[in-house]
Amino acid sequence: MPDLYQQHLERAARALNAGQPFDGSAKSEEVIKGVLGKIKAIVGPTNMPPVEQEAQATEALEALRNGEKPTPQQLGALEFIVRMMRPVPFSRASRLDDLNEDVAPAFPDWSHFQGAAQSFLYSIARIDLAPKTPVGTGFLVAGGLLVTNRHVLDVLSRGTGLLEKGQAVVRFKYEYGSGEDEPPIAVLRAVATHPRLDLSLLEIEEPEEGNSRQPVEVDEAAVEVGHPVVAVGYPLDDSKRNPLFLNALFWGVFGVKRAAPGEVAGHGPQTLLHDCSTVGGNSGSPVFSMKTGRVIGIHREGFFLYRNEAVDGASLKEFVNTHAKD
Repeated sequence: MPDLYQQHLERAARALNAGQPFDGSAKSEEVIKGVLGKIKAIVGPTNMPPVEQEAQATEALEALRNGEKPTPQQLGALEFIVRMMRPVPFSRASRLDDLNEDVAPAFPDWSHFQGAAQSFLYSIARIDLAPKTPVGTGFLVAGGLLVTNRHVLDVLSRGTGLLEKGQAVVRFKYEYGSGEDEPPIAVLRAVATHPRLDLSLLEIEEPEEGNSRQPVEVDEAAVEVGHPVVAVGYPLDDSKRNPLFLNALFWGVFGVKRAAPGEVAGHGPQTLLHDCSTVGGNSGSPVFSMKTGRVIGIHREGFFLYRNEAVDGASLKEFVNTHAKD
């Protein structure tokens, strides 16, 4: 089987809770039906994939297991179902929620990441157009410096790329159930933007004494396809562009800090592809390695349940190191 199709089989095995379903003890039809049952428990009966997706996904899985090539349509149906197994847990009081029991086996490193995340969850902020219109996400990479996407800066600055105090604020502790429990912090200026990559560095006011935050650690080492990752940010209601089941997957709650587990789906020039469930508002979200707790990319764009792109860690680190002292 060509490497591409082998990768799809391995990816399906991880997402659909590998092992038993792929050792010949269960038919492909039983595997897909079982997974659809799990999806139904997550998103509800009225937000399920179209019926025809089930047959096509079953055919794709069966072909892959037999060392054969599924059709592009069949493979797309299987990928669609894999993406449905990507939840978006809340951050509450500096701790990420546990994963649903139907999803947890696919992410054995989650509990480790939950512990590691407590040290940097409040270094990730919602970026608002003042006074309180959420736009995107950013995270601390040095004292008083927040990195985000250039297109987030464009919204904040009305396309000028320039900011002054009073135009934008950041909120580090906007969580489900607690809302805003500290005053917003002013954005002072745009320090730098990358000429090609979707990156921007913002200077923010220094925190009050006793309320300091540690910058996140950016790892420039490349990671392999299938590596478990987590995008942490502030997803917004994007239902105009996304499927009807978006509200069910996000529980109808938007604008608060959440963590979306997934895995590395591929690479491109200075680009990391991932399959975390990200929508509008996740622009600028740090993409963490679930194993190390270090940032390996910054999310920049995506199509819900289909493709997500991030600037890779090496490019991000070079940009920050170049401009951190500007």
